[in-house]
Amino acid sequence: MIFQGSKQYPVTEVVLHTSATPAGWWIGKTVHQMVDEIDHWHKGNGWRGIGYHRVFAPDGSIGIGRSIYDIGAHVAGHNRGTIGICMVPTAWVDRIGKPEDFYTDVQIEAVRAYIRELAGLTAISKVSGHNDYANKLCPGFKVQTEDWL
Repeated sequence: MIFQGSKQYPVTEVVLHTSATPAGWWIGKTVHQMVDEIDHWHKGNGWRGIGYHRVFAPDGSIGIGRSIYDIGAHVAGHNRGTIGICMVPTAWVDRIGKPEDFYTDVQIEAVRAYIRELAGLTAISKVSGHNDYANKLCPGFKVQTEDWL
């Protein structure tokens, strides 16, 4: 099992997000540069650093944000016991569509593979979207657990 924070909350859920970035923002950047920029934005919000645990670039590469053993800062009221995954879109998320409308096939498969890997380490029973907990478009589609585990 993976546990978070000093109170050792068991990790049982993954929450999917999109970065609020325009089309092309990612072009010419490494995933590490993307993580650094998001970290800078989140610190600008007064947070201690990036709120996501992982960031996935359109090329499928993965960037490390917070430790999965630390409580994230990615969805108000639902950070304990969750892993926040941010996907960098190739197009502005302006509606609820399908994952393929905003993310590459290789990126979607990389996220699925990572979630399966997590499920081998801890009892992931739910995969949700930020829009399940807030009136937001993020991640740009309705998340169904069975599509990701």
